[in-house]
Amino acid sequence: MAALRAPCNVSASAMWNGRVQRICVVRPVAVALPRKAAAARPQVRTDSATLAAMPITVDAVEAPAKMVHMLTAESYNDFLADNAEKLVVVDFYAVWCGPCKMIAPELDRMAAESDSSIVFAKMDCGATNESKKLAMSLGIKALPTFHLYRNSRMVDSMTGAKVKALQELITKHA
Repeated sequence: MAALRAPCNVSASAMWNGRVQRICVVRPVAVALPRKAAAARPQVRTDSATLAAMPITVDAVEAPAKMVHMLTAESYNDFLADNAEKLVVVDFYAVWCGPCKMIAPELDRMAAESDSSIVFAKMDCGATNESKKLAMSLGIKALPTFHLYRNSRMVDSMTGAKVKALQELITKHA
């Protein structure tokens, strides 16, 4: 790209008599300009007439897909008590743990495919001091660690990111 040449701050008389020949190099500068309004986007009507005209079906009221519940140290015991009649699979993990990251999608898949008698949950052991204390009191020494609970009591546990072993353990207690 060729540079543009323009005279610098030199008086007019100095330029005419030829004594001063200072040249400034002006380089083009990119300037961010606000975008013009995008093409008109279609408006979505959400007024009461539109919503009232929609029929309510059983499919519309159906519960969301099964998911892995996120626990904290404060919600841990309440979650176990609320799901006492079901098999509760709790994954103790940390955000920095590589094997925990590898097994997370498999845990989501198992939760989506499981029946309603099994509930999946996760707890980040390094999120707060309370979660660290809870993990230490539960004997968590390696990550990921899986505990299986029924009636708020631990029935089995497993350490490591082994999908087949976890599936066999869940099948054994389901």
